[in-house]
Amino acid sequence: MSDEKIYSNLQQIALKDEVYVDDNGMLGTQYPLGSYQFPVLTLAQARVISAERNIVSIRLRGSHNIDAAMERYNFKGYAHLDITDLVSFNGQDVDGSSFMDLVLTGAQGGTGYIYARDCVLINATSLRGVFNHTKLVTAIGLATGGVADNVDFVECYSLMGGITVTVNSPDLVNFYGWRGSMTLQTMGGGTVNIWAADGAVITIAASCVGGTINIYGDCRVINNSGGAVVNNYATNHDFQEQPDTAVNITAIAGGETDVFDLNVANTRYIVRNLRLKCADPGANTVTVRLRELVNDVSTIVNTFDITAANFAGYHSLMDMFGVPYLAGDDLQVTVQASGGGPFAVTGQYAHATAT
Repeated sequence: MSDEKIYSNLQQIALKDEVYVDDNGMLGTQYPLGSYQFPVLTLAQARVISAERNIVSIRLRGSHNIDAAMERYNFKGYAHLDITDLVSFNGQDVDGSSFMDLVLTGAQGGTGYIYARDCVLINATSLRGVFNHTKLVTAIGLATGGVADNVDFVECYSLMGGITVTVNSPDLVNFYGWRGSMTLQTMGGGTVNIWAADGAVITIAASCVGGTINIYGDCRVINNSGGAVVNNYATNHDFQEQPDTAVNITAIAGGETDVFDLNVANTRYIVRNLRLKCADPGANTVTVRLRELVNDVSTIVNTFDITAANFAGYHSLMDMFGVPYLAGDDLQVTVQASGGGPFAVTGQYAHATAT
């Protein structure tokens, strides 16, 4: 082995297979510059040293703008000790690169993916790739659209308050185990899946006009969608109590009259304390019908007859249908007379809604 090769190998060992860059570093590329004791000042210097010594890992301290394409590098920080030390993508192609323990900002360049772990994202945009155990601050933006624009956020959460995500129209976005407050905005297409949300608050803005959003886990969903399809499968629906509603209707023979028909899109209902009383129907019968969704179709699931024998009482949900309350996305109760009439039906009910 030549003396030059031995010297190069010794340099690589001394550098611990990393080039050190510090915004208070030194100019130049000659060894020992780029070592832990003598970090260089710029990424341009780091690229020269990397090429000469066949090193792809770069250790960063301080604030830096990526000033040229840097594909398939390993960028490492110091556990983002100072959140003002920002590394900006600066629109440069960083396809295939990984980022660890860094505060990242700016527009991600290139058309491929990156991997980030234990980072902080502040106002970072055009994101593609996998972000693992990463904290999101203020606002981020995803890639502008296309079948290759996929993003996975794994065990991530918002830092210092809520986060706004400009979705655009990526092919597929997955949030696994999301925690914190997040607003999805400006979505024109594609699919967003929020899996196993953990105590989160998810708001869908009116600027989400296309695509599909699927939400699972323990979270509250505030759905102001302007056209995006929102499938809310969350287990923690935050129900809002509504004022009690009086019932003053008539049962006729010509058709059904609604006691209530609750079926606003993306809204879930709980109905309690329903009481109904009918005037004496004489020889006729007033039938109370309950409809709920069965296989996504509104279906009669139970009925109760009010007759001359029982009309004097105020009938409860338990009396009529054998349940203490109703819950679902589409609930309807109607009355209809078998003949004669009309017969006055009075009562009251309470309900709560969740979106």
